[in-house]
Amino acid sequence: MARYFRVIERADGRRACRHGRQQFDTHDELRHAVEHLRALALASRPAELFLHRLDGSVEQIAAV
Repeated sequence: MARYFRVIERADGRRACRHGRQQFDTHDELRHAVEHLRALALASRPAELFLHRLDGSVEQIAAV
């Protein structure tokens, strides 16, 4: 069963890294958040990474 990791865009401009309800940390730059979650996802294969934007849109950004 795949695990789902999420980058959540926050109103303060930062991005939160989450798996389920667990928040790992936040990042100023999107690329840092994606790199962090990609490393976690690689250790938890199979996994999928999603980006949740403030406007409510969701985009799958990777599957490992």
